[in-house]
Amino acid sequence: MRTEALLCKRALFDRLVIQTEQGLPLAGLQVAYAWPGRTAERECLYGGGVRWTRASAGHDGRGELWLETATIGLYIRVTCPGADVADTDARCVEIGEAVETLLAAQPELAGGYTYLQMASGSADYAGDDDAVTSILAYQATCQYYLD
Repeated sequence: MRTEALLCKRALFDRLVIQTEQGLPLAGLQVAYAWPGRTAERECLYGGGVRWTRASAGHDGRGELWLETATIGLYIRVTCPGADVADTDARCVEIGEAVETLLAAQPELAGGYTYLQMASGSADYAGDDDAVTSILAYQATCQYYLD
């Protein structure tokens, strides 16, 4: 049996790309399946690693049914020249709240995957004489059945 965790990640980021194309509150935000590398964009949402767990969900008469839970790294990166950490942290939180609200309102993703929640996260920052960068790292969880 193969995992579908990476397909779930693709469905999650496809949904986020669509949201940025449809307007506020994520309009204009760069969204990428993986770190896009050095970018001219000051705000970016991108995917990281994926972990998954699997538990038996019973037998459906043909074989074992499995419930798989994927935990997907989701990173919000904000860089702002002349700002301080409190400013870039606040913008990360604003974007994070918008992402959580959008996904909670429509948790069903393509391919039969379901967004559950932002299960955990962390925040960090770096700065130099030119700009400050804050990164808010979420662990988004999704579930789906395998047979």
